[in-house]
Amino acid sequence: MGFSVGNRRHHVAPVAGIRPMPARVLHYGPVPAPLPRHRRPPGTRSPARYAAGLLAVALAASGQVPGDSPAASSAAPPAGLATDAAATRNAAQQTFLRLIDEKRYEEAIGIGAQIVELTRRLHGDDSLELVTPLTNLGTAQLEHGDLLAAEASYRQAVAIVERRDGVVSPRLVNPLVGLGATYARGGLYPQAIEAYQRALHANHASEGFFNLGQIRIRDGLSEGFLGLGQLARANAQQRIQVTINRRHAPGDRAAQAQALQKLGRWYNRTGQYQESRAAFQESRRIIHDSSGDSDPALVDSYLGEALSYGNEGAIPAAAAVLKRGLDLVDSQPTVDHRKRAQVLVALGDLYGAARQPRAARQRYVDAWSELSGDDTLLEDRDRYFAQPLRIGGPVLPDAVDADGRALVSTKRGTGSEGVVVAALTVTADGRAADARIIESTPPGLMDQQMLRMLDAAAFRPAMEDGVPVDRADVQLRHAFRYPIAPAASRGDVPLQAPGTGKGGEDRPLAYPGSNGKDGDGP
Repeated sequence: MGFSVGNRRHHVAPVAGIRPMPARVLHYGPVPAPLPRHRRPPGTRSPARYAAGLLAVALAASGQVPGDSPAASSAAPPAGLATDAAATRNAAQQTFLRLIDEKRYEEAIGIGAQIVELTRRLHGDDSLELVTPLTNLGTAQLEHGDLLAAEASYRQAVAIVERRDGVVSPRLVNPLVGLGATYARGGLYPQAIEAYQRALHANHASEGFFNLGQIRIRDGLSEGFLGLGQLARANAQQRIQVTINRRHAPGDRAAQAQALQKLGRWYNRTGQYQESRAAFQESRRIIHDSSGDSDPALVDSYLGEALSYGNEGAIPAAAAVLKRGLDLVDSQPTVDHRKRAQVLVALGDLYGAARQPRAARQRYVDAWSELSGDDTLLEDRDRYFAQPLRIGGPVLPDAVDADGRALVSTKRGTGSEGVVVAALTVTADGRAADARIIESTPPGLMDQQMLRMLDAAAFRPAMEDGVPVDRADVQLRHAFRYPIAPAASRGDVPLQAPGTGKGGEDRPLAYPGSNGKDGDGP
């Protein structure tokens, strides 16, 4: 099925020397924008020419030339030449993986396509050897935002496996997970759920019911159900992961605590704050019973519990929990500067969202200092403070009707993709100034909502030399879905807080490291 818009590793039997790429972990929220294209330095070769050069070398080694007839290319090359061609292909694969790690997806796509073509020439059009290269190509296309191409690559891989290895082959898991992620990215949640359910069936057939390889599949199912507004079914996919961890390793208390922390983060992200606190408190109990009150693993539970309080507006309670976490970090024989900075930034975000800029500023300055004494921590410092980051305030809906009003339930995945982009200055106090709309499709549908959201938003400011600074020309992009024929007349529309469907509520906070990423940023 086509589109109207536009991870942990599971072992498969890869081509020798080629490691399969895991499907990327999904992100919650609005449909992500296509990723920016990598711009080549002047004078460098295009991705297509670079990839073609690799293919030409490999084909020369195999005794073939581009343009060989299909019949000729289906015959296996002599053993020695095939070995040389395989080595060249594997070298190209390493380049492909490096480009993926560097987020140079356009170049990776060019090389990935040529790896697929070379593998096809070496092994035939219906060989299982094609499954890993096709899956890797689909992942690059998905990351680049080319959903149609990603869908085609993953579906080719799935079709080959089903023909050659059966409908419950473990080789199906990776391409089906990628296909599910592609459909979810495009808002086609029923199709995403179907792909993930097929992947789960194949996983259970080969690994049993309580293997850890299914965790990423169930995360994908949670995304699909959440996209359809079926929160109870999404929750079930998260809760069962706690049971899986317990059954997989009954004696591994640390893994059980981590599973509960993950469940707590899910509840925080979906606005279920009491459930979140219960999960984090249970994780603290397990850690306390197994290793006492001084275990630094407790800090992550404190961070999550504080987040649940902060999202309910209980600022004193949230601050008290974070300070307990900070005291725990400070009590260790060797202070973990990275973790100390994480808690300080969380305190800063809490105070910033509560419009206490002086308190927020001091915590940010302290966190900067923690991360400035060791070169290995400078990347963390840049991640926190190189650019402003939105940390609080209202959110915009990710699906709207013809009047710009939030949609819920199954209507969220329908319609066309719209976008609104604002440019603004984020001040040293973490507020938006001089906001203006610079892109809007369809024109005017979400403009006023974006500007009102920015007026109420809280930001973690950028910092230079340990001091918060104003940062001009910041851009904030919001993608959403809307009916194909929007109404001409639109009035003011209330903002939506996630998990409630109600207007005018604050956007949940996003403490650093509490949910797998720092939060929604410009």
